[in-house]
Amino acid sequence: MILLCFTGISVDYWGPFMYTFAIACPVFAFLLGASSKFVKDDAQKFSLFILYYISLYIVGISMLTQWVNQALWTFLFTLPNYAELVTRFLDVIKPAFTALACYVPVITIMPAIKKMVTGFADTKDIRDSVADYKGISLAPPSNENGPYSCEMLLCKDGETGKAIKIPETRRFEAFLVLGVSGSGKTTMAFEPMIARDIEKKFFFREASKELGFTALKTGLATIKEPYSNEYLNENFSLDMLDIRDGREKLFNTYMQKLIHHSSGSKNVYKDLGLTYIAPDYESISHITEVLDNFHMKYNMIDPNNPDSIGLNPFVFDDPVKTSLAISAVLKRMYETNEVTVQQAFMQNITTQAIENLSLLLKEVYPQTHNGLLPNLEDLLMMLNNFELVEQFCEKMKKSPELAEKYRILLTYFKNNFYAGSIGYEETQKSLQAASSQLENLLRFPGVRNILCNRTNNLNFDKALENCEITLICTRRGDLGAAVNKAFGLFTLLLMQHSIISRPGTEKSRKPHFLYIDEFPPFVCKATEDFFTLFRKYRVGLIISAQNLSQFGTNNNLNNNQSYRQTILANCTTKIAFGNNTPEDNEWLAKEFGEKREWKWNKTYNSKGDGKGGMPEYDGKLMNIEWAYKLNFAPGKIQSQKFKAIVYKTRDAGGKMLVGKAKLDFLESKYKENHQPKQFNFSKFSGSVSTHDSNQNDILSNILNRPQFDTSMDDNDGPIKYNTTDAKFFLENDSAITYNINKNKK
Repeated sequence: MILLCFTGISVDYWGPFMYTFAIACPVFAFLLGASSKFVKDDAQKFSLFILYYISLYIVGISMLTQWVNQALWTFLFTLPNYAELVTRFLDVIKPAFTALACYVPVITIMPAIKKMVTGFADTKDIRDSVADYKGISLAPPSNENGPYSCEMLLCKDGETGKAIKIPETRRFEAFLVLGVSGSGKTTMAFEPMIARDIEKKFFFREASKELGFTALKTGLATIKEPYSNEYLNENFSLDMLDIRDGREKLFNTYMQKLIHHSSGSKNVYKDLGLTYIAPDYESISHITEVLDNFHMKYNMIDPNNPDSIGLNPFVFDDPVKTSLAISAVLKRMYETNEVTVQQAFMQNITTQAIENLSLLLKEVYPQTHNGLLPNLEDLLMMLNNFELVEQFCEKMKKSPELAEKYRILLTYFKNNFYAGSIGYEETQKSLQAASSQLENLLRFPGVRNILCNRTNNLNFDKALENCEITLICTRRGDLGAAVNKAFGLFTLLLMQHSIISRPGTEKSRKPHFLYIDEFPPFVCKATEDFFTLFRKYRVGLIISAQNLSQFGTNNNLNNNQSYRQTILANCTTKIAFGNNTPEDNEWLAKEFGEKREWKWNKTYNSKGDGKGGMPEYDGKLMNIEWAYKLNFAPGKIQSQKFKAIVYKTRDAGGKMLVGKAKLDFLESKYKENHQPKQFNFSKFSGSVSTHDSNQNDILSNILNRPQFDTSMDDNDGPIKYNTTDAKFFLENDSAITYNINKNKK
C-alpha cells in the first residue's frame, strides 16, 4: 500500500491464491486464538476480535487497491503507443494512480472505524456473541471422550442427526429421567444405557487381555501368580501383570490408552463398575440376559431368591468401620429435620449404643462361633436382651488382648447394660425405637435372609474397588411399599458409606455408575448427599421419577420430604417424555432454556388484495427484533409422541446442549452372544516374577538380532501394534525392501 501511494505501482502483485491465504490468516487466528490459554477473559477475546477485524480490513483494502491498479496498468499495456504514453505523460499517470491508491483507504477508513466503535463495541449482542464463541481447539483428544473413555451415547438429535454423547466427566453429575408410568423410562432409557456400560466394560476387559498377552510375548511383563489358562481368559486383568525392571516406560507407553491413572510405579487401569436397583424383576431379567450374552459376572440380590447373595453389614473387615456403617445406616434411615433437644440427646445415646454393640459383636461372635459373621438378628436380640450383652462382655474379658484393647468399651457396657447399672433404664428406653425399626426391617423372610446371611455376602468396599456389577431387586409388588422403601434405603445407605470412604483421589478412583429406577420413595435427608457428594467419589447417579412433585413442592420447602431444589439443581443431564402435568411442563420449558432468533409480525388482509379477491399476508414485516424464545414450549413437551424425548446436557467444555430426539428399546446386538477372545497364557503362567536374562525376549530380538519364535501356535495369533500414535511407520527412502515377484530373478 505504501508503494502504491508513493509510486503508483507495486513491486509484487498477489494473485487470488495469495490473497485467499492472507485473508485466512486473521480469520483462523481468531478462530484458534479464542480457545487458547492466553485468552483469560471476555475483554481479551473481544480485543482479539477487533485486532483481527483491523487486519482483515487492511488485507481487503490492499487486495482491492492492488487489483484495480493492476487492471489499469494491464489496460495501458494493451495500448499500441504504450511506451510513448508512459514516457511523455508520466507526470499525469503517476499522480492518477497514487491518488487512486490513497482514495480507496480514505473513503473506507471512517466507515470501518464507525463499524468497529458503534457497531461492534456498542452492541451488546455482538459482544456477547464474541464472548460465547469457544473457538477451535487443536489440542489432542481428551481422555473424557472416545472409545477408551466411559462416555455415554444419550441419543441422536432429532433435527441434526448428530450423536449426543455425555462425556465421562459429566457422567458423574446426576442424571434425571422424567416420565409417567408406561412412557418408557426403564425400557428405553435405563436398559439401553446399562447395556452400553456393560458393552464398555466388556471392551475394556478384552482390550486389556489382548494388550496384556502381547506384553507377555514381548517380554514387557510377567504374570504375578501361577493362574490357570482358563482362569486368566475368564478373569484377566492388567493388575495380574508384573512389569519387568527397566521396561516401565515402554510398558506405560504401550498401555497408555488403558491407563486410568499413574502414580509413580503404580498404574490404575481403566474399568467401570455399575449397580442397578430396580423395584421389579422384569427389568433385572433383561439386564441379566445382556450380561450372559457378554459373559460378564455379576452379583444378584433378590429377596425372592433363597440363593441370593447376602448384604450383611458385618462383612466389613475393620470392626470400627463395621460399627460406624451400621449405626449410620440405621440412624439415617429414620432421622428427621426437626428434633427437640431431648430427642437429639436420645438419638446420640442410641447411636452410641448401636456402634458399641456392633463393635462387640464383630469382635467376639466369630471367635465363639467358628468364624461365622454376626448379623442384624444378633444385634436385635442384644437390643431386646441386655443379658446377652453382659455374656459377650464376659467372653471378651477372657481374651487379654481384646480386654486391653477395649477396656473403655467394657466400662461403657458395665455402666449402661449390666443389670442394676446406673444407665440401665435410660439405655433400655432409648433403644426401644431402634429395636422396633430393626424388627420391622427383618420381618419379611426374604429380606431377613439377605441382611442376616453369615457366609455369602456382598462387600461394597470390594465391589467398588474391583468394579463389580451388582443387580438389586427390591420387589415392590411382593414386599409392599413400606418394606420396599426400608430395604432399598438400607441398601443405598450401606453403599453410600462405602462410597464416601473410597480410598484414593478423585483422579485415581475408577468410575462406578449407580442406576436407581423409581427413586422418589428413597428421597429423604439421608439420600440428599447422593447429589452433592457422589461426583467427588467418581460415582455417577442416574435416577428416574414420574413427576417433579415426588421430590417435594416449592411451596413446602421446610418439610423434611422436600428436597426438590437440591435434586433438580444437581441433575446436569435431564430427559423428559411427554404427557406430564401442566405444572411440570411449565417448569421443564424454563429448565430447557431459551434461544435467540429473529421475531417479527405480519399484517393479514382478510378482504383480499382486489385482484383475485383472496385474503393474503402483507409482505411488510413489523416489530423486527433479535429476541429470546423458549427452546420448547410447554405444549410441545406435553404433546410428544411415544419414544420421543426432549433432552438437556452439557459437553466437556460446559456448553449446554438442548434438543429433541427419539429413544428405542434395547438394540438387537445386546441380545446376541459375544464370545470373549481366547489366548494361550499357559506358556507364561510358569514364569512368575522371573527376570532371567536368558529368557526369550521377542522385543529385544527385534531390536538387536532378529529371530523367529517357532514355538508359537495358532492360538497365539500375531502380535498387533496400534499405529495410531506411531512416528516410525512412514515412507522412508532408506528402508530395506525385497521384491518377491517370482517372475524376476
